[in-house]
Amino acid sequence: MTPYERLMAEAIPTGRFGRPAVDEPARTASASTDTPEQQAARRAALSEAQHGWRLPDQRSQRNRERTAERKRAARPRHLRVVPDPANTEAA
Repeated sequence: MTPYERLMAEAIPTGRFGRPAVDEPARTASASTDTPEQQAARRAALSEAQHGWRLPDQRSQRNRERTAERKRAARPRHLRVVPDPANTEAA
């Protein structure tokens, strides 16, 4: 089997090129080696980073939506409707 055929044999490319996964050692979840002090320091840093953060209010959300709509409306259109010059019917 050629390398290309092995690559195409994979439903989802995994980089194994058609080989089975038995050559990989089994992964085991290792126990956390962090001390309680390290965990507490990380929690404190996360809490400090989140201090003062809040979800956007409804007014600012509406303003963002209006701004996005204005930007969409200002974009040039790709297609235009052009009247048929051969049309003799009155509008």
